[in-house]
Order: sequence, then C-alpha cells, then structure tokens
Amino acid sequence: MLGACASPPLEIFSEATPPTVLTTIENAGVKDMRAVYRAAVCSRLPIGADACDDVLLRLPGEGEGGAAPVVGNAAARYRIAFVPGFFSECFGEVGEPFRDVVPTLEAEGFQVDLLDVPGRGTSAGNARRIAEHFARGAGGQPPVIVFAYSKGLPDVLEFLAGHPDAGRQVAAVVSVAGAANGSPLAGRVEGAYRWLGARLPLPGCERGSGEEIRDLRRDVRLEWWRRYGNSLSVPIFALVAAPRPERVSAITRFSYERLATVDPRNDGKLLWTDQIAPRSHLLGYANADHYAIAIPLSESLPVLSPAFHDDVPRAALVRAAIDVVAATLRDRAR
Repeated sequence: MLGACASPPLEIFSEATPPTVLTTIENAGVKDMRAVYRAAVCSRLPIGADACDDVLLRLPGEGEGGAAPVVGNAAARYRIAFVPGFFSECFGEVGEPFRDVVPTLEAEGFQVDLLDVPGRGTSAGNARRIAEHFARGAGGQPPVIVFAYSKGLPDVLEFLAGHPDAGRQVAAVVSVAGAANGSPLAGRVEGAYRWLGARLPLPGCERGSGEEIRDLRRDVRLEWWRRYGNSLSVPIFALVAAPRPERVSAITRFSYERLATVDPRNDGKLLWTDQIAPRSHLLGYANADHYAIAIPLSESLPVLSPAFHDDVPRAALVRAAIDVVAATLRDRAR
C-alpha cells in the first residue's frame, strides 16, 4: 500500500521526449493542428498573460510557421454549447466549466448554451438529456460547436452515435481534457465509488447508480470506439490538459502522482494519450491540470485560491479553438 501511494520520480517529465501519441499520430489518423492553434491562441492572449510557450507546451514535432486563421464573423455562423463533466452539476456554479468565458463569447454575439446534465448520470442517460436539449432548439438556428469537458466527451459521443437526428445540429466537437479513452483511475476506484461516491448525499445532484464510473473505465471506452467509432462523422478537435509538475494544483496532486506511476504526462485525472480520440484533430497541450483548464476555482473559492494553479487564459483557449474549427469546416466545405 505504501508503495502504491509513494510519489513517483517526477523529474522524468521531459518536454524533450514526445508523448507516445506523437509517435503514432499518423497510424491513429490524428491530424496535427498544433502550429495553427498555437498561432490562434498567441494572437488572443490578453496583455500581461503568461508567455505563449507557458500556456501551450511546445513539444517535438509541432513544426513552425503556423498562422492564425482568419474566419470573419464566426458568431453569425455557429452557436456554442458547453457540456460539463463528472460531478459538475453537484457543485452548482462552482463546477460549471468555462463559466468565466461565456460573457466574452456573448459580447462578441455568440449564442451560448451551458447544458444541464446530471453530474452523476451515466453516459447513456446524459446523451438522452443532450438530445432533448437540441431537439428543443431544432429548426432555423445555426449549427453548434460543442465544447465537451472531461466526462462530457463520452456523453456527447454517446449522443452523436445514439441520436443522429438531433446530432445533425452539431458541426464539430471540441474535447477539452476529454475522457476519450477513459482513465486508469476509474478502474482503481470503482468499488469505493459504488459504495460511497455514488450514494453520497450532495445538494446539487441526484445520487448515481454506480454505472457512471464504469463509463470512464478504459476497457469500456475502448470497446465503445470499436463498436461505434466508425459511425461518427462529426469532426472532433482535442485540447489536451498537460501540466508541468509545478502547475498541478493541490487538489489534484495525489491523483496526479498516482497516474504518474503509469505516465508522468497526465492532468491529474487522465493520461495525455487518453485525451485524444481516434481520427481527431490535435489542437495542443495546455499547461494546466484537469480542473484548471476549464473551471475558475480561484474565482469561485477565493479563500482557497492558494491551493489552485488556475490562472489559465481560458477565453483565449476557447476563442482560438472556435477560429480553428471554423476555418477547418470552411476549408472542408470547399
């Protein structure tokens, strides 16, 4: 037990060595868009923000010379929707991903939806909830770019595969620290979660069945891709959470170190490689942990702010992703 909890040698984290996914990127059918996404992010960083190379890790093979795409008025062509992750609903506004980004998007004229899905719901159940949401908004509206955070990605993928009529409104999916291939942690904690986590009373959400943690197991997710992956036609863009060790917040440190026994390149909940879906478009590796990439915890919980490393330019990350997605969809339509 002591050995399982011991801290791994974090000094083996090295940006000089590419993660496994980069050595197999062509075989996996993943399109590397890191250079153009970096240019888009750098062009949108606010004055006084961290240097661009501190926002996005520059790993081997990225290439040089990316140019930020010019897409015109994206707000007139696309709606934006955010799908939350595991337990997000249970903590109200504190757990809402990209809550701090919404005002920026709305100021530009985007129609933005924060989808309400059960924090302890199964992917199948949450997919039905997402389908109901889009069914209500069908007809005469622009297509939607869906930002799926954490477990929100399996929920959205389940929706696209199981509800194709409502799914036609979705132009693209941007996975943000998305559990594309699940997490080794899910299998390790499944028993304890079913006994306690699923039944623990929380004011913001209903109790779970226990099956929601099963949805995050790697074997379950990989089997899902085998069965349903070829049915997906909506393009997926992956923004990976990949913090340097000093950027890992205290609340994710323990699970980060547990996962580091498998691979030091993880965000505290997911391995880097498990955040990249087959045949997706790789946007980049954000220097942020699993919570910081999406949730402004320091803003919501200022008393606890010293425990978080979440000074992340989330608005720039999201807005740059919209630019890249819009340009990619435009070029595909030509």
